[in-house]
Amino acid sequence: TWTALLSRGTAPTLQSGSTGAAVSRLQRSLTAALSRTVDIDGIFGSQTTQAVRDYQSSRGLGVDGIVGPQTWGALQAGK
Repeated sequence: TWTALLSRGTAPTLQSGSTGAAVSRLQRSLTAALSRTVDIDGIFGSQTTQAVRDYQSSRGLGVDGIVGPQTWGALQAGK
């Protein structure tokens, strides 16, 4: 439930180098989904990339480190 609540909102494509509020929201969502701390700094760097890849792998999604419609959809569904 926390994952779905924290990821609620717009779903822009995010990848390494992205910055801003959507990245912070992603980082909060990944912290909840993975049950581990992902630094919430609004910068999509190497730690966030690895967390995205781990999340994608654990949910049976294509593992590319890019947060697009499928990854946002899984997060927003609370998976």
